[in-house]
Amino acid sequence: MKRLLTLITVLLLILLITQLEDYLGKTDFSRLTLQKDQIDYYLSDFSIMAVAADGTVSYEIAGRHLSHWQGKRQSRIIAPEVNTSQGFKLHTDHLLYDQVTREITTDAEVFITAPNGTMQSTGLTAKLDDNLLRFDSNVRSTYQVK
Repeated sequence: MKRLLTLITVLLLILLITQLEDYLGKTDFSRLTLQKDQIDYYLSDFSIMAVAADGTVSYEIAGRHLSHWQGKRQSRIIAPEVNTSQGFKLHTDHLLYDQVTREITTDAEVFITAPNGTMQSTGLTAKLDDNLLRFDSNVRSTYQVK
């Protein structure tokens, strides 16, 4: 009886493996696509520098975490800090970049430090194609007159 059960188990395993091989052989993996809400890559504790034609760093973006969704063409940065070669610094809790509309948005507190002052707001929208930067609410700024 024990041998019969072992033989049946082995035959079932062989049948299962054969069916699995047939299924995998018929599946066209090239037709599989990413879901729109599926992250295709992420960075952790990262720093990205943009270099100008003359070799100088024009700006640097650093952050705790960056997630990118290729299907939605969006990136979300947690704890970003942006530093420019002109001395501007921006930091906030999170930013969302939409590649389709070329907009950067956040609803969190935003802090900007410039060579001649500081600015703080709640929320920010940057339209890159229009060179527009809008501070949503609670805007406070301090400037040093030279």
